[in-house]
Amino acid sequence: MYTITLINLSADARSIDDLAQVEQRDLGEDALRERLSCFCAIDPLESAGADAEIRVQVRRERYLVRAAQGKLILYDMSRRELPAQILTVEEVLRELNGTALAARDRAVLRARSDAGPGETGPVPPVAAPAPVTRKPRVLVLSAIAGLLAAAIFFAAAPLGDESIPPGFAPLADPEREELYKALTGVYMTGSEPGQHGIVVSGPGELKLFELAAVEAPRVVYASYQPGRIGGKVVLATDQLGGLIDVPGNGNLEYCGEIYRRLP
Repeated sequence: MYTITLINLSADARSIDDLAQVEQRDLGEDALRERLSCFCAIDPLESAGADAEIRVQVRRERYLVRAAQGKLILYDMSRRELPAQILTVEEVLRELNGTALAARDRAVLRARSDAGPGETGPVPPVAAPAPVTRKPRVLVLSAIAGLLAAAIFFAAAPLGDESIPPGFAPLADPEREELYKALTGVYMTGSEPGQHGIVVSGPGELKLFELAAVEAPRVVYASYQPGRIGGKVVLATDQLGGLIDVPGNGNLEYCGEIYRRLP
C-alpha cells in the first residue's frame, strides 16, 4: 500500500489546485496508477508553473514524482545521490513496487553466472531506466517539464527603455503576433543538473530556469520584446544576458548557449 501527498493538485490529480496539499493513505496500485496517469495528462506548462508534484511513501522509502511532456520524473529521496529518471507510468510503478530492482538484481546474478568459475573480469553494469541525463525530455519545468518547492522566483520588471539595445527595431503586427505563436514552447541546452532552459509561455513572457540534481528547477520570470538588429530577429529581455537570438531553425541562442526546442 502507498501513502501519497499531492502538492498543488486536486485530489484525483486531474487538475492544478494552487496551494493544495492532499494526503491519501493506504492506496492500492490501481489507484496510484490512476493518479499518475492523470498527472501525466496535465498540460506541462501549467504543471510546471504550479510546481505540482506527487510525494510517495512505500515501505521505508520516499519518492518524489513530477510530470514532464507526457512522462514522469522520478526522484528517489532516500538515495539523493542517484540521478532522476524519466519514466512511463508503468515504469514508475515497477520502481515503486520493487520489481524493477529485482529484475536488475537477477540480471547481475545471470551475468556473474555466465562469466563462469575462474573468470574474474568485471561484470558489465545492468542498465537502469534512462536517467534525466540521457533524455532531454524533462520540463521542466516540470520540466518541465516542466518543470518544479525549492524554486527561486524573481519578479521581473517591465521591459524599459534601458533594456532596449542600440539598433533595435521592434517588430510590428502581424509579424509580431506570428512570432509569438511560433516561439511558444520549451527550449533546453541539455538535461543534466546545471543545464539551462527557456519557456516561452505567452506574448512577451518567458521563464529562464536551471536544472538541479534533486530540487525543482531554479526559475526566473522575465519579459521580452521581439525585434530586429541588422536584419536578425532577436528578443530583447530585461535580464543581464540581454538578447536572445532567434536563428529561424526552431532553436534559440542565449549567452553563448544553444537552446533546442523540445518536441
